Amino acid sequence: MKQDNYMSFSIVAGFFLGLVISVVKFDAPELIILGTTICTVILYLIATCCASFYMMFLDYSQTKLNKEKLDSTLNYYRNEFDKREKEVLSVRQYLKHNINTLNEDNETNNAKTK
Repeated sequence: MKQDNYMSFSIVAGFFLGLVISVVKFDAPELIILGTTICTVILYLIATCCASFYMMFLDYSQTKLNKEKLDSTLNYYRNEFDKREKEVLSVRQYLKHNINTLNEDNETNNAKTK
């Protein structure tokens, strides 16, 4: 996730958190606005510091995408998914066949008893 998203989230979270705390604590509208603003600024500064430290300690040489490894992993999982899907289909067909056989047997038994 990009750092911009964290910054935006911190601003929104700070606003609503400040609004809730200010409404609970203060009665005057000016104090509610001031408390909301202060809480929003504080959470914004905390998020800015965290994003700055993250960028400072991030090693860009390790963040490159290994396309071959990703493609092989995705192909493996796709093949496994296909195998499991075939297994599920065969189980469904087996169950459907058995249910049809049981229904036919029940109808035959019901016809004989009447």
